[in-house]
Amino acid sequence: MNKYAFPCLILAVSLLAACAVGYQARGSLSDVPGEMRGKGFPGNASGGGRFALVGRDGQLQCDGQLTPPDSSPIPGSCEGESGKGIVRCSDGREVAVRWTAITCRSFEGSGEDKFGNRLIFRVDRRR
Repeated sequence: MNKYAFPCLILAVSLLAACAVGYQARGSLSDVPGEMRGKGFPGNASGGGRFALVGRDGQLQCDGQLTPPDSSPIPGSCEGESGKGIVRCSDGREVAVRWTAITCRSFEGSGEDKFGNRLIFRVDRRR
């Protein structure tokens, strides 16, 4: 790995985090000790978005890309919307996830990698 790749990744995540003041992400992977924390980045008016998580030791980083909703049970409200996404981590794992909007300012989701390790995440707007 290029010796500049990791510092550039940290810088990019830090700059993106500055754009998402107020959206906090947290999650856990069943095979990784401790809670992961990071930032959420809401999508545009059509929904979706992304989030970034970092393990408590800073070694593992995961980036989740969420598609706009494919289900919207309450017309005119984002509450209950759900969709799919993919989370890619610095250790090479990819996790296909399903997310659900709890409110218009928060969502949660989960999925499993190819080895059965479960990822659970939540993104909330903090005031």
